[in-house]
Amino acid sequence: MIKIVVPGKPISKSNFKLQNIHGQFWMPKQGKHSKYIAYENTIAGHVNQQYDGPPLEGSVITIIKLFFPNRKMGDIHNYPKSICDGIEKSGVIQNDKQLKPVLLFDYIDKDHPRIEIELYESSKYNIQYSIETK
Repeated sequence: MIKIVVPGKPISKSNFKLQNIHGQFWMPKQGKHSKYIAYENTIAGHVNQQYDGPPLEGSVITIIKLFFPNRKMGDIHNYPKSICDGIEKSGVIQNDKQLKPVLLFDYIDKDHPRIEIELYESSKYNIQYSIETK
């Protein structure tokens, strides 16, 4: 099991995409939209600082916990893309398609916003999921 903590407020990829006249989306490398690429690099840097083992092979069970400073978090479903892209950029995995399943949780921690990422190789761990009546 690998646990990575990335301090700071999570950033969503959807806030940085631009669309051209043909309807295609792209990520600019300069200007305010380039913050997303810097954020990917930040995630990759934290992964590389906190894990120095070999790259993970095969499917990887992924748990992402988002800690926001307040309730202004937007659509939490837009956050995993930036995080998964950063994990791929770190070299710990070859392709972010390996990250499956992805479990996503959100919390409020006004004093310490952050992302906590847990990675489990599917060949070594089983996942069980249940929903129970309160």
